[in-house]
Amino acid sequence: MLEIHLLEQLVAFANLGTLSLAAKKLHTSQPALTRSMKKIEDELGIKIFIRSSNRLELNQTGRFMAERAQQVIKTDEDLIEQVKSYHRSLHTISVGYCAPLPQRVLNSIINNVFSGMTISSSMTDDKDFIRRVKDGDYQLAVVHHKPTDPTIYSKKIGHEDLYISLHRSNPLTFYPNIHLKDLNGLSILRLSQTGFWAEMCNLKLPDSHFLLQIDRGAFNELIHNSNYPSFVSGYDIKRGLVLKNQINVSILDEECHVDYYLICLREKQKVYRVSRAV
Repeated sequence: MLEIHLLEQLVAFANLGTLSLAAKKLHTSQPALTRSMKKIEDELGIKIFIRSSNRLELNQTGRFMAERAQQVIKTDEDLIEQVKSYHRSLHTISVGYCAPLPQRVLNSIINNVFSGMTISSSMTDDKDFIRRVKDGDYQLAVVHHKPTDPTIYSKKIGHEDLYISLHRSNPLTFYPNIHLKDLNGLSILRLSQTGFWAEMCNLKLPDSHFLLQIDRGAFNELIHNSNYPSFVSGYDIKRGLVLKNQINVSILDEECHVDYYLICLREKQKVYRVSRAV
């Protein structure tokens, strides 16, 4: 059986046309490459080269073999990548989060439950999370609507209420609660990575200007030193994580009051121990 490195050398020679160029690309010597070409012929038991005093070239059979060798090399590379990918899948859990709060709360819990495995997480709108769980992009995901798909197992893991944090000088602080329409048109500080909340804001506040911040530290600094409103989670309010000179006003719209569900494929529920993960 021909070794894969001999096929790689044959393909390099076929693509470059000379032994010297192929040897340079493969970081070997020209005599060593000449011996490899001879070894291929010996193992095949047929001639695949046309030899002259100063030139070596492939004959018709040799060109046919070089084409097939390229396919074999590609198949070998694909096999290696598939095996590596499968190995990673056995030791990696990918988690999709639909919002910052469940990511903040669950990250450490999932890391403890699946100690020794690599946890890969990302946050985005969850409109296609069911499909991505089915496709294997995510092994676990957090969504803000209870799934109805019978192939998906879900467990309610929490609730979040969204408030608007306003400077004491803002006239909206005189209201015990407000609607999103009352905020439309305002300039609002917001983190850039907020999952489905971002889409909700764009739909419900089309005339607002969002001052997006990537870094949470810079975001908090701006809140401290400006009069711009910002959104705040009821989770943080209950834990006393409120800012001085800010009033947190409840938002009445139903979109601002959500339940979170941890999901996985129903057939994988025991594998990922979802019922014990949280």
